Amino acid sequence: MKYVLLILTLAQMMGGHVPPVPMTPAQFSSARIGQNVQIAVQVTGRNRETVSGELLRQKTPAVSLRTGRHITLYFPDGTPTVMGTAAQVQPGAVLFVYGVLTKPGFVDVKRLVIDSRFVHVASP
Repeated sequence: MKYVLLILTLAQMMGGHVPPVPMTPAQFSSARIGQNVQIAVQVTGRNRETVSGELLRQKTPAVSLRTGRHITLYFPDGTPTVMGTAAQVQPGAVLFVYGVLTKPGFVDVKRLVIDSRFVHVASP
């Protein structure tokens, strides 16, 4: 509950803007190759520019649920990273990803927000 209040307070301080809402797993599944996507991911592994993760489903602005769906992110050096650094993209990190679907389950990251401090991940 305190995280929800924190997010709402931050949103008011930012002029009433609320954090973006990630696509649902169903929306992501129906996305076409080349389409822009906005997803929440928990990192499970990283090997240089390749990040493995689990797609998350937003329950509240402060709680996301595991889906069991694994995805791969292409995260090259120089990709804009907000609220943290590229070095923080490690197993356990919670990310909000703006990217392009390159093939089913693969996203080319265009911008990444590290949400680990604000979003708790739970099992469904």
